[in-house]
Amino acid sequence: MFEPGAAGSNSSESTSGLAASQLMLARRWIVAWLRSAYGRSPQIVNIGLLIAGLGLGQGTIFIVQTALVAAGKYELLAAFGTHYSFAILGIILVDAGASTTLARVVARLSVERKSHDEVWQIFCETSAIRLLTASLIGAAAAVYVFGFASDGFSRWYVTLALPGLLLWAVNGVGLLDGLRLSGVSGITGSAAYVITAIGLALAAHRSTEAAGAILGGAFSIGYLVTLGAQWITLGRKGWFPQLRKITRAGLARSLKDGGALLFQLVPGQITMRVQLVLSTVYLGAETTALFIYAKQIATASTQIIGFVLRVEFPGLVEKLAVAGKHDLASILGAQRMALYCAVIFTVGVTGISGIAAAVPDFSLHRAATIIASFTPTILSQSLLLMMIQALAALGAYGVIAKALAISSALGMMVSYMLVSTLDVYAFVLGEVTYNLVGFYIVYRYLRRLS
Repeated sequence: MFEPGAAGSNSSESTSGLAASQLMLARRWIVAWLRSAYGRSPQIVNIGLLIAGLGLGQGTIFIVQTALVAAGKYELLAAFGTHYSFAILGIILVDAGASTTLARVVARLSVERKSHDEVWQIFCETSAIRLLTASLIGAAAAVYVFGFASDGFSRWYVTLALPGLLLWAVNGVGLLDGLRLSGVSGITGSAAYVITAIGLALAAHRSTEAAGAILGGAFSIGYLVTLGAQWITLGRKGWFPQLRKITRAGLARSLKDGGALLFQLVPGQITMRVQLVLSTVYLGAETTALFIYAKQIATASTQIIGFVLRVEFPGLVEKLAVAGKHDLASILGAQRMALYCAVIFTVGVTGISGIAAAVPDFSLHRAATIIASFTPTILSQSLLLMMIQALAALGAYGVIAKALAISSALGMMVSYMLVSTLDVYAFVLGEVTYNLVGFYIVYRYLRRLS
């Protein structure tokens, strides 16, 4: 016979031992997490600075736009949104994919033991292509301004924004990213947005011509300040600009890589501009202004996710170069933080905008409804960005061009065919189509590669 309480005593000791074991496991997990966080501290700092730059830059513009939406300044918002959108497209075209190619070259310095001289050689050849691109855009813009523009806003805005495009031909974003200083790049880049936001506030009660001049001038001044801050930072890190004699082979390589990499960004940008034109033609100034306002929320979310991807890009390049694992699970696993952020932002924006849309008396009720409809694009765009970054890390620029050209064409077709039926929601369906088709094409390529 067992003594009374003997079994209970053994059970108590067993439970106590189990609790101690669980406590020990919890402590080990916390210590491991803290060590991992400490090891990732440079990445966390960079992500924090990029988000801070977004909040300071685009956030300032968003605040000013919110005030103008509440004040009913739809005409100014539509004109500014359309012109500023095309100006940013010009910035992307001028960069010619150099932010990625230069970041990849600098990131591989430790792996391939390249010299700084080789980096400066590639930088000079890339900048020559960027300057040529800026000149061609400037010439086309001049033809538009003096030959076709019918309003004073367009003439003044385009004329005074062109110097900003020319200056961007020698930007140092790629060098900063490759040196794991993408956070600094984000903070310095916010200056261009802040100055534009100040210009938008000043233009609110001015004539059409004066508003165009203020906003165009603010665009160029903003990028001048950004460029100066970038090179001051690079100089402090010992990266002083050095001129190198450009070669035909180098120019051809930069043109080929840049042209292919442009399709990492340009198809989506072109899709947005086509949607703007369709909205202006079919839906009117008020809906266009609300569309720009709502789209900016989704874009800001994917930009933050892009910041996470951008910070991890040098590490992804090194990992794929060494490991040689190109399957879908490995690529998404290496960018797990970005995937988590995509899900969190999708759910969060849907919840907040849904609550605001449910209040009919709220002044931004209609804008909130449109914002809620665009939230699926946050997740779909993020998945596509993760796949595209993996291809960029592998140097498969041609595949990026093919995938995004096809998916963008299909997305624009969907938007055009349905805009008269589904109103602004046709653009949601068009963008989701663009993202998912691009994801599928890249997935098939990676599956063959692995």
